Amino acid sequence: MVQPTDTVSSDMPDKPRNGGARIVVTYKGKRIAKYRLAKRKVMIGRRHDCDIRINSRSASRHHAQIFTVLDQAYVLDLDSKNGTFVNSRRIKKHTLEDGDVVSIGGFDLAYTRPDDEQ
Repeated sequence: MVQPTDTVSSDMPDKPRNGGARIVVTYKGKRIAKYRLAKRKVMIGRRHDCDIRINSRSASRHHAQIFTVLDQAYVLDLDSKNGTFVNSRRIKKHTLEDGDVVSIGGFDLAYTRPDDEQ
């Protein structure tokens, strides 16, 4: 069985596009990884080419995407079978606000922005 710390990769080489916005990934209440949103488009899913890899059979290969337009981040469900949830509500597209929690395949991805960006 894969340990939760092995389920998410954190390689994001670009210069930050969304200021200091970050994603903190947790699994069953345990912090797994922290990411700076460093690209305009961040792919989330279980394939190896995803920026944030989720090792869960409930997650699609390319499950969702976080994208940034003019310093505003959005999460978009990519027609996943089991859905993408923000703050326990199923979404297709959602404007991310500080403190929002995106849930995919049993993993929670908390979105945070520094106070000076709001």
